[in-house]
Order: sequence, then structure tokens, then C-alpha cells
Amino acid sequence: MSHEATLDQAELAIKNGDPASAERELTKTWPDMSRAPGEAQHLMAMVRMAQGRAKEAEQLMRGAIKADPTSLRHHIALGHILTEMRNDVGAIEAYNNAARIDATWPGLFVALSQAYYRNGQFDEAEHAGRSAVALPNAAGWEALSNAQRAQGKMQEALNSAEEALKIDWQEPNAQHSKAAALMGLGRPQEALAIFDDLFGRGIDLPVLHMNRAAALEALGRSADARAVYEEAARRWPDLPNLQDRVAQARKRV
Repeated sequence: MSHEATLDQAELAIKNGDPASAERELTKTWPDMSRAPGEAQHLMAMVRMAQGRAKEAEQLMRGAIKADPTSLRHHIALGHILTEMRNDVGAIEAYNNAARIDATWPGLFVALSQAYYRNGQFDEAEHAGRSAVALPNAAGWEALSNAQRAQGKMQEALNSAEEALKIDWQEPNAQHSKAAALMGLGRPQEALAIFDDLFGRGIDLPVLHMNRAAALEALGRSADARAVYEEAARRWPDLPNLQDRVAQARKRV
């Protein structure tokens, strides 16, 4: 089997959810993966991610980059791996390296904006978000809205969320961003209507429960807010700051 055919077989196995078969195909041809070409190391990194071995995946993807330093695919994949590892500083570096090669890859600046946001670099997140919406897309506008909201730019955050909803009016992340901006603008009744709609559609995330409770509190519905907080605390006991919110809600009832 040719090297190209081996790579095709391994990639197909990964897509079919069979990383063990992909690993067998790759190691038959390249017993020493450190000497394999970049594409082979890239695929083996995907195998390791599927096996829950992220640190090995990172090392393999760095090996792929060393073999093919101008490959956009390797840099972006490294960014994704580091994101999974919650290494946002490393992900930011990987995505910026990718952008130096080709800034037109769909979703690149969305991923970069999100990494900056998680790292608390909100100004940089906003800048990357503006690059993301150069070609309009809902995810880019939503990322921009989050970055603006984190800086207290609530009206701009609302405007960006509404731009996202013009592209995809049912996009739940964009709807949540709109509601969060409305909360920041002192419009909890409108925000609660959106939070309730998302909840009714089956969106079940800790941040939604927290924000629904905050909206209920802002509307003076302390007992309802306490019930939402306590349910969230029961389901996600390790969520940062949640236990403090529950304690405060109990005092207000």
C-alpha cells in the first residue's frame, strides 16, 4: 500500500470512530512516528485525542508542525488540541501562527477570539471578533458580542448579537448573548423571555440556569431565583461562585 493510501485509510478509520484501526495502519508504515511525515503525525495525534491522550496528541501535532511548518491544518489542529487541554495561552499562539499563514480559514478568528476571551484578554478578543465578522457569520458576531460585553460595552454587545441573529435567528449562543447584553442594559424582562425560550427548547447549560436566576432576581422574584440556583447547585456542585449565589439567594427569601 502506498503512503498516500495508508493516510487515506487511517483518516477514514478516524472518521468512522475506529482510532485503533487507524493506529494499526499508521504504525505498520511508520513504526517510529517521530520520523513519520507531518500528515501521518497529524493523524496519529487525532488517534490520541480520540483515546483521551491529549498530551501525546500535542507532542505529535508539534512534530507535524516541525515536519511541515507552513501547514495551516497542523497549526489549527494544535490550537484545537490545546483548547481541549484548557491551555488558552498555547491555543492563542497556535491560532495566531495559523493566521500568519492564511487568515481566510473559516472560523479561525472565531476560535482565536474565544481563546482570548477565556484568557481574560477581552480587548484582543474584540479585535479578533472584528476580524471574524469581515466575512459575516453568526459565530463571529456572537464572539464579538461576548468580548464587548466583557468590557462593559453593553449596547455594542447587543448590536453584535442582533447581527448574529440576522444571519441565524435561531442560533442559541447568539440568543443567549443578546439576553446577557439586555441584562447588562437593565432590561431583565426581555432577557428572561429569551432565557426561558432557550430553556424550553432543551438548552441545558449551567450558564443558562445562572443567568435565568439572575434575571428572576432582577425582577424581584427571589423565591423563583433561589429555586433555579439550588437546582443548578445540585446538578453542578463544583461550578465556580454558584454556592455563593445560592447562599445569597437564601438570605433574600
